[in-house]
Amino acid sequence: MKLNNIVFIAAIISCVVAFTSCKKAADYRDVLYFTGTEQTPATKFTIDGPGSIGVSVTSSAKLNNDLKIHIQVQPGLLDAYNKETGKAYKFLPDGSYALSTDNIVIRSGSNVSESAAFSVTSVDNFEEGTIYCVPVTITSVEGNMEVLQSSKTMYLIINRTIITKAVNLANSNYFTVSSFASDPSLSNISELTMECRVYVNSFQSANPYISSVMGIEENFLLRFGDVSIEKNQLQLAGGLIDGKKYPVTSATKFSTGQWYHVAVVYNGSSVRLYVNGKLDASTEAPKGSINFTGTNGTYMGGFHIGFSETGRKLNGYVSEARVWTRALTANELQDNLCYVDPTSSGLLAYWRFNDTNASGNVTDLTGHGHTAVGASASPIWVEGVRCPE
Repeated sequence: MKLNNIVFIAAIISCVVAFTSCKKAADYRDVLYFTGTEQTPATKFTIDGPGSIGVSVTSSAKLNNDLKIHIQVQPGLLDAYNKETGKAYKFLPDGSYALSTDNIVIRSGSNVSESAAFSVTSVDNFEEGTIYCVPVTITSVEGNMEVLQSSKTMYLIINRTIITKAVNLANSNYFTVSSFASDPSLSNISELTMECRVYVNSFQSANPYISSVMGIEENFLLRFGDVSIEKNQLQLAGGLIDGKKYPVTSATKFSTGQWYHVAVVYNGSSVRLYVNGKLDASTEAPKGSINFTGTNGTYMGGFHIGFSETGRKLNGYVSEARVWTRALTANELQDNLCYVDPTSSGLLAYWRFNDTNASGNVTDLTGHGHTAVGASASPIWVEGVRCPE
């Protein structure tokens, strides 16, 4: 009797397994999708001027017959994509692009179509620093094959390379922003972002191995190195919130001879370090306030770029330095690596470091008057800096 029960139960299990397997087989379909969109529908395309990128469609299986696929640029899809991803991309200016064909074919015996060329035909009306996005979608298929919905539309992210300058801090030059000390609104900041692009020629080789980037000593200072970390690690020194310190050290070990975008963000619940727009390290921090005036004598003269305490200078270059009185998101950092609108909400000060006045000072582009005063009246400029590289 017991043996019969065991046989009966085993038979039921076999039937369930067989049914499940059959159901999975019935649910499986060969599908079409834009080539390269298996993980993300976004494809990045960086240009110096007019240029083209190939667009093709892939089938999950080789075909026995030719299959014609209709594709189309659809600007109307961009608003929904921006809302879904938290981006603020713009569509290309009128007359600046072309799609070589609306029809592409996967030939019999293949699983990848011939390419259509999407071309940027003119950059004359491009806005500096603006990232553009072009949705290209599969509108129909002449054959009995489904389209993978998550890869039905490819979003071409188009970024024009900016050719600009940077300031060389290698010859004992640095900059001071003394006006922060006289701005009472900066004594009680609830959110803060500091960011810039930085290129290091060499890291400090003498104790305490510190290369200062930007900020206020013992308060909020971005710097490389210390006696307790590697000389090529980025650190937020201080992180002073309501009198208590919340320092953060990067996981990244930085290299010389390479441009990086670095940022620190305090959002009221954490302090975060970003490298090239990606979260690198963080620590929890309470809701509180930051005194960014730097009026306390221990802060060694307030806010500097390329200098802290009695030296600790940066042997390298900086550009695109900004201070915000709000917490930027990762999306905002990634989208504004090379430029930001000087009228952006919460932007306290913005120094591009691509020009100076006769005294060697750098103007704050926001119009708030936070001039960066150079230690040298004749700074050395680095020409032909590309962003993004």
